[in-house]
Amino acid sequence: MITKINWNLHDHCSARCFYCPVQYWGGEEPRSIVEYMNVLKRIVSHYTSLNRTIHWKFDGGEPLEMFDFPMMLKYCKENNGHVELNSNGGKMWLDWFAIAPHVDHLNLSYHYWQNESLVNYIISSFQKNNKSINVIVPIRPEFFDWDLERSLKLELKYGIVVSKLQLYKDASQVRGLFNYTDEQLRIIKGEQLVQENIKHQEMTFAERKEEIVVQSPVYTGKLCNVGIEKLNISHTGWVSGSNCNTLHLGNIWDNSFFLPSEPSACKMLACTDGDDQQITKFL
Repeated sequence: MITKINWNLHDHCSARCFYCPVQYWGGEEPRSIVEYMNVLKRIVSHYTSLNRTIHWKFDGGEPLEMFDFPMMLKYCKENNGHVELNSNGGKMWLDWFAIAPHVDHLNLSYHYWQNESLVNYIISSFQKNNKSINVIVPIRPEFFDWDLERSLKLELKYGIVVSKLQLYKDASQVRGLFNYTDEQLRIIKGEQLVQENIKHQEMTFAERKEEIVVQSPVYTGKLCNVGIEKLNISHTGWVSGSNCNTLHLGNIWDNSFFLPSEPSACKMLACTDGDDQQITKFL
């Protein structure tokens, strides 16, 4: 049995990409590694007691802003965890000597400001060790040709498919896409993305929210393995067992958080999140 834990370690990133919402990079520098390790050990102990294997996904801010971050990765692997990491790769080759051995899958975002040589080194290292890697290039509409060229160059060099990422305002599909042309959207992801953009422009914010609710399944009052099969930890330490946040589990930094051992009744009018819909429901 697997528990998926998505931990946004902090809300600090020195890169400060303009298309990334400030709530993901504008916070203070990360806490001490001792505080993180105390939380990590408590989580591992709990899910081990439930005979569950943890699939970790670490995100930020930027995880590599934490100097001692490899200590966390090492502990996860030593306790039978599977580790997925979202990272922009940082700025130093030396980081990866300590990080790469403990990462099973890397989502590497290749931004406009990054050192191409470092990106090449990371990709080559993961391929050499037969490790899974997904490279993502955010495509800016005003620098479309250059961003596209960077992604195609990697595809040719490494024989991989690079994920070309369309950008949303405030990183929210509900808020809508940046100002792309239809032709740009076709190049990124085909006609489907063009139609999505047209539909978005024809509907109000309230109409878009209502459509999602109407199209979603309803589990109100049913038991759900919230917090057992899935756990989210936000940039500021708030814990939830699902994206809908139907069950509040406290905050890791004031020691008020708790981890459930049994399913809970759904309180939501509809299950609007695709990932939450995959959590086991007892109908």
